[in-house]
Amino acid sequence: MKVLVTGGSGRAGKYVIRELLDNGHSVVNADVVNGYLEDRNPELSYKKIDFTDYGETVFATSGCDAIIHLAAIPSPGVIPNQEIFRVNMISTFNVLEAAEEKGIEKIVLASSVNALGAGWPATLWGEPPIPPEYFPVDEKHPTRNKDVYSMTKWLGEEMGESFARKRKVQISNMRFHGLWDEEMAKNYLKAEKKMDLTGHNAAGFFAWTDRRDAASACRLSIEGDWTGHEAFFINGKDTVLEIPTKDATNELFPDVPYVKEVEEYGTLLDIDKAKEILGWEPKYSWRDASDW
Repeated sequence: MKVLVTGGSGRAGKYVIRELLDNGHSVVNADVVNGYLEDRNPELSYKKIDFTDYGETVFATSGCDAIIHLAAIPSPGVIPNQEIFRVNMISTFNVLEAAEEKGIEKIVLASSVNALGAGWPATLWGEPPIPPEYFPVDEKHPTRNKDVYSMTKWLGEEMGESFARKRKVQISNMRFHGLWDEEMAKNYLKAEKKMDLTGHNAAGFFAWTDRRDAASACRLSIEGDWTGHEAFFINGKDTVLEIPTKDATNELFPDVPYVKEVEEYGTLLDIDKAKEILGWEPKYSWRDASDW
C-alpha cells in the first residue's frame, strides 16, 4: 500500500515510517519539516503540508491507500489553549474529510491515554489522581477530561466514530502512552530512582509505550480487515514500577475493584482489544532493555 504518514518526522512518525518500509509499503511523509533528508529510499517521499489547510490536506492524500495521522500538538501548556484546540481538531477533521473525498478507507489516528482525562490535571494543577471505576481500565471506561489537550484526544475519537457512521471505513484511534525510544528505556533501567506512586505517574496508571510497538500497531491496523471505528490502548504489557502492580493500587486506589486479573507487574490499561482485533501485542519491556 501507499501510506500517508502525517507528522512523519516526529518522535513516533520516524518509527512508523521505518516499520512500514520494512514491511513492503511505500510511504509519503507529510510534515512541516523533513526528517529523512539523508534517506534515499525510493519508496519514501516527502510533502511539506499544513494539515490545518484543507486544500493542502487533500493534495497530501492524493494517490494514497491509507493514512496514519500523527501530526498534532503533543501536550498542553506549550502554546495557548485555543491554538492547541484549533490545530488538533481542524487537522483531524481535514484528514478524515479528505480521506472521504478521496475514497481512502483505512485510517489510523493518534489518540492518547489522555483521552481518559486522567493524567494532565495532576501535572498542570497539582490535582490528586482520580480513581478509575475499575482495573484494568479498558476503552469503555468513561472520560474525565478537562484540560484542552485531553479534550482534543477525546473529541478526535468522537470524530472518528462520526465519520465511520457515514460509509464503509476502518478508523482506529491509538491510545499511546509516553512513547519511549530505546535510549529512554535503557536509561530508565539503569536509573537508581524509578517513578514513584505520586502525581502524574499515578494519574497515568504507570503505563508506557515503546515506539516500536506503537509503530507495529499502526501497521497492523491498516493491514487488517474490519469495519467501523475503534479506540485501542497501545502500551507496554508491564508498568514502569519496580513493585508489583497490585501493591501500587492497594496503596493508591484501595477501593477500586479488579474486573479481571493482571500479571504481577502487568499493565493497568487493558490491551486485549488490540490483541483481538488487530492481532497486536507489545514485544518490548524496559526490563529487558539491557539485551537490546
